[in-house]
Amino acid sequence: MCEKPIENEIIGLREIRGLSFPYFSIENRSLWDGLDENIRKEILNRAEDIEFSSSDYITLSLFRDFKRTGNRKNFENIYFEKRRKLSNLVLAECIENKGRFISRIEEGIWSLLGEPDWVLPPHNSYIRDTEQEDTPLLSRPVLDLFSCETGEILALARCTLKEHLSPIISKDVEWAIYNRIVLPYISDSFWWMGGQGMLNNWAPWCTQNVLIAALSIDINEKARFKVLRQAVSTLDLFINGYEDDGACPEGAVYYHAAALTLFSALKIIEEAAGKDFSSLYRSCKIKVMAAYIEDVHIAKDIYLNYADSSPKAGHLGAREFLFAKATGNNALMHHAALDYMEYGFEEDDNDYNLYYKLLALSSYKEIKEEARRNASGEKPPFKVFNKSELAIYREGDVTFAIKGGNNGESHNHNDVGSIILYKGESPLLIDIGVETYTKTTFSPDRYTLKPMQSAYHNLVNFQGLMQRDGSEYRAKNAFFDESSSSLDLTDAYPETEKLRSYVRSTYFDRKNKRIHIKEVLDTTLVPALSLISQEKPEAEGCTLSYPSFCITLPEHLESEVEEMPVTDARLRKAWPEKLYRTTLTLKGTTEWIISFK
Repeated sequence: MCEKPIENEIIGLREIRGLSFPYFSIENRSLWDGLDENIRKEILNRAEDIEFSSSDYITLSLFRDFKRTGNRKNFENIYFEKRRKLSNLVLAECIENKGRFISRIEEGIWSLLGEPDWVLPPHNSYIRDTEQEDTPLLSRPVLDLFSCETGEILALARCTLKEHLSPIISKDVEWAIYNRIVLPYISDSFWWMGGQGMLNNWAPWCTQNVLIAALSIDINEKARFKVLRQAVSTLDLFINGYEDDGACPEGAVYYHAAALTLFSALKIIEEAAGKDFSSLYRSCKIKVMAAYIEDVHIAKDIYLNYADSSPKAGHLGAREFLFAKATGNNALMHHAALDYMEYGFEEDDNDYNLYYKLLALSSYKEIKEEARRNASGEKPPFKVFNKSELAIYREGDVTFAIKGGNNGESHNHNDVGSIILYKGESPLLIDIGVETYTKTTFSPDRYTLKPMQSAYHNLVNFQGLMQRDGSEYRAKNAFFDESSSSLDLTDAYPETEKLRSYVRSTYFDRKNKRIHIKEVLDTTLVPALSLISQEKPEAEGCTLSYPSFCITLPEHLESEVEEMPVTDARLRKAWPEKLYRTTLTLKGTTEWIISFK
């Protein structure tokens, strides 16, 4: 793929259009009157009780609470609920078209305009990974994920309702978007635009929302071209930062904020530039970026999870459907359609983004038709992401995965060489995921958190020695084929003469549904194998027996089971009240076998 794929598509462009999104307009009655009656009722019922009041006011002390305590949720609960309420009211008014919700919508818009700044406290800094200021500098707005998203919500509320809104309110929205979004974007520099190290999901996510906001208001041609040039530069850097295998380095949860927001940004540029991007969507790299989420799917809303991803990575919907359609991925398109019809039109986490809601509703009829089609859901028995060093083995209802790579990836956990195992929907050997974000999560103390440490992944660690974070701590000599894998994990641990070599190899015996794992060790340190599970094991001689599966050992090994209460709200969405960490003290090179009951 070329180094600047998007730029090459728009070379010689003479015009960039402002966008009014007429297909979302309240005047497009074929859309709003044609919605499924259950969806109409759901939206209207939800809007009935929505009001904005003084309790929605965000105080300075609440903004400063994060700096003082590290707690993000107290601020975020109010912040996101306001945006959720406004988006829901806009949909309700578009459906009913009687003016009944207009005053509340204007109250909601006024409430957002009345916030001195739209940045989240944990993002209130100008240099990446530096200490946040406890007060926003209003003369220099910080463009973070959610200030950009606030601009998108206000822009689409204005475009969708048009003259139904007070003209003064509409002008105020335009002024705020220009001064809080457009001017900072074209005159300042933020790390997610490029130039401050590796880009992550922020790049396409912010860019998508800036494009919606900036192109929806009346700015001059020169400013529009500045916006476009910066957006194209950022997105090209983001695409080129991805490995050619398309794997999302931040895990399945972040696919929705990374590759998927890239697609949305491309759709907006395509429309504003008056170009056809079909050849770009069908290029190898964009196709595999789209396909990733289907490749790591296990069952229902469960996905293979690494890094800060949860196994409950959310259901698919309209955006995945449209991305799959553009890239010609029939399996993903059908999966997204089935999820949409089963779970509803809204996203799990980002249920306040007005653009996503409007896309979902405007695509309803097409998605419903796709969901009626019969299609095979069978997945390939072997899938490997060679560059990212992630291999997935499937046989019947068994899904087994092993990850190489390095410990310097975005949202990294120290997990090079870790394995994940499922039987159907049942998690057997798991990756815990990440707890609710706090100040510690993205601080120098990140790896004091247990879920980030290699000792809390399915790995061998050593007496006083765990894996270290950083891209230099990595697997080497990776090998994967249809039934086996091998990773030299020595360099994932700090250099020491006491650990000369650690190689992990696996063999998937498909005929007998057994997995052989061999830990080849050359060390004077005491090795301990950690196994994280949802089920509690019992040691029975040379066997570690779980309710659903067994681990057979070459001899009786000393084991210890640690009960891990799950009290964190984010983890409780995926796991029961208790998880278990079993440590087996190895005596050197060991082969252990997983079989199923």
